[in-house]
Amino acid sequence: MTHRYMPVFAFTLLLVGLSAGVLGLLGDTDDLFGAGLFITLTAVPLLIIRTVHNSQRASADQLADADRAGYVRALDHVARGLLDAPAPPEPGHRADGAEQVAGNVITLRPHHTDQPERKAQ
Repeated sequence: MTHRYMPVFAFTLLLVGLSAGVLGLLGDTDDLFGAGLFITLTAVPLLIIRTVHNSQRASADQLADADRAGYVRALDHVARGLLDAPAPPEPGHRADGAEQVAGNVITLRPHHTDQPERKAQ
């Protein structure tokens, strides 16, 4: 029973709160603005609750339509070859030594291979 009247109540609260807030801003009345802000902030959670409640109720027809749409999309992907696995890259030959870095890349921890290792004395 509560779910039937909640959207109308929440929407009315939102409109009254917004109207009071705007009138409070335009009329330079802080009390009216504060009341409008409070009413608006009271209406927002009610609207969110109602939206979540509506989104979780799905009929059998809606579920069947979603299932059918997914099946059609999968067939389309198969027809266009989007589900085929890409060919693995051919193995190459790696150069020995330090890893080559592009010229415009700044490494976070640069490799200092030309400095001699320091030892404790």
